[in-house]
Amino acid sequence: MNKEQIKTNFYEAVNAKWLEKAEIPGDQPAVSAFLELHLDIEKTLMDLTSQWEENPSDLNDNLKKYIDLYRMTKDFDQRDHLGTKPFEAISKEINALKELKDLDEAYKEMALQSFELPFGFKVMQDFMDSNNQILYFGAADLFLPDTSYYKDETKKSQLIGLFTMTTKELLKLYGFSEEETNQLIKDALAFDELLVPVTKSSVEKADYVKMYNPYSKEKILELTKNFKLMDNAEALVNESLDQLIITNPDFIEAFDSIIKEDNFDIIKSWMIVSNAIKFSSELTNEIRIAGGAFRRALSGTKEAQSKEKFAFYQAYNRFGQVVGLHYGENYFGPVAKEDVKKMVFEMIDVYQERIDQNDWLNEETKEMAIKKLSKLAVHVGYPDELPPYFDRFEIKGYEQGSNLIQERLAMTKIVNQYDFDQYNKEPNRNLWGMPASMVNAYYNPTNNQIVFPAAILQEPYYSLEQTPSENYGGIGAVMAHEISHAFDNNGAKFDETGSLNNWWTDEDLKAFNQKAKDMIKLFDGVETGFGPCNGELTVSENIADSGGLRCALEASRKRDDHSFDEFFENWARVWRIKSSVEYSQLLLKVDVHGPSILRANRQLSNLPEFQEFYEISEKDNMYLPKEMMVSIW
Repeated sequence: MNKEQIKTNFYEAVNAKWLEKAEIPGDQPAVSAFLELHLDIEKTLMDLTSQWEENPSDLNDNLKKYIDLYRMTKDFDQRDHLGTKPFEAISKEINALKELKDLDEAYKEMALQSFELPFGFKVMQDFMDSNNQILYFGAADLFLPDTSYYKDETKKSQLIGLFTMTTKELLKLYGFSEEETNQLIKDALAFDELLVPVTKSSVEKADYVKMYNPYSKEKILELTKNFKLMDNAEALVNESLDQLIITNPDFIEAFDSIIKEDNFDIIKSWMIVSNAIKFSSELTNEIRIAGGAFRRALSGTKEAQSKEKFAFYQAYNRFGQVVGLHYGENYFGPVAKEDVKKMVFEMIDVYQERIDQNDWLNEETKEMAIKKLSKLAVHVGYPDELPPYFDRFEIKGYEQGSNLIQERLAMTKIVNQYDFDQYNKEPNRNLWGMPASMVNAYYNPTNNQIVFPAAILQEPYYSLEQTPSENYGGIGAVMAHEISHAFDNNGAKFDETGSLNNWWTDEDLKAFNQKAKDMIKLFDGVETGFGPCNGELTVSENIADSGGLRCALEASRKRDDHSFDEFFENWARVWRIKSSVEYSQLLLKVDVHGPSILRANRQLSNLPEFQEFYEISEKDNMYLPKEMMVSIW
């Protein structure tokens, strides 16, 4: 550690040697503590997959299906032999559409198979009653990653030019003539442009409670005279509906001015282009590389994944929960699961103490906050059960006349049908939103639930080889971070059952909203080396980081062997990252997490204990005046 840098840039003081030596893999836009763990797990799972392929007899039925699919994904000779023929299942259905009425009639089947469509439906928990699941409706994504790119004419011109160039190369490989290609892209971009004004920015999406906008059936029928939207919604859930939850009111209000017969040609072109990109991964090696060119350019990724890695992920991404469960049970196990659970409940106890001692909340609000904390569901390591749709998968293989697009459509239809069948049913809160083999963690506000997959429970986040202070500065702070999401600017709007419900007194809510604004101000415009941080976009994660850091520090300080050095250093260590310029700039536009250097430095500067321990003064870059410090949880 470079001790001379402690007071100027703590993040670099801790990570300087790593930053100097770290190399970004060619098929990645960055390397980080997260990614290093991910790459180790990736190697483990790829090796396991190879072993299973050689001897699948002892595997359970779903792992056998995973291997059957893997054998298909890795057979690039067969993929090259088939060429674009498998895509005919997609293009034939799209080309059969001659007018908007045809799309109306074909919509249900296309939606079940997850064709790229200009709008779509999803069953999710009801924000107002988390014990029920209802239907949400929204528009397709834009070609560029955020609306802000369309407002900057220079950036827009560059990125649309890049999109046009890479998409032309792709469509040429599909066999479209130059004239057809130019017209398709021109039309697709024209439709994309119609969606821009009615699409939420990343900042607007970050306030996810605002996606809950109930519209009555009568109102929707009035707004969607050009398309039988409610009929299709009811067909998907096989029930009569009296409302839809609209994630973006601007889109539904403008629906008939966008989705109309006069625009059908550009809608159809948009569908051809969007689906050609989406299903490129199932075709030849040359096409799958061309299909990812735009995304790689956006993030500054230098090269496509190798055939071997790509084939692994193509199968794994379909069976991630199945493979992840095996990983969790065999590489983490029940003993570690219980040990980590104890640590989580320890963090919950510390959090409760902090709420008890909170000096800006009234007793009434404290009681409700502690009630919510007491009902927090904790899931560690791996799930107790998997979604049942895996049991319904059947992998047919090339020898039975199938291909990867056919398999993808069949599996997607099973998953989507299962999801739509959950309409008006109580959710299964045992199911996880990510596999146990994913290096991540999350808080689910509608379940009031925190989940810590086995994959993240490793060094530098957690290890028996690390000191307790290091573990508190790593996984302890991550645990408390996820707990804090129950009380961030979004999570605080949900009660202990996971339903939208204001449990705050008016006075306390006003104080909390002011503190959230102070947190926005603390980060907004702070330079990162790649551009300024957007404090509004990152406020929920910054609140969670701040609460998590404070809670974990308090837990660590309760121990006789507490070390400030070890705690603060590991906090900075877990956020280390080295990334391409393009990726760093992209994250500043779309990522709700604060830039890593600020998660380390700005959050530590915001701690009185850090300032005091390292004797930070006004002349130091790590200094933050006490009147600027923001403490919420």
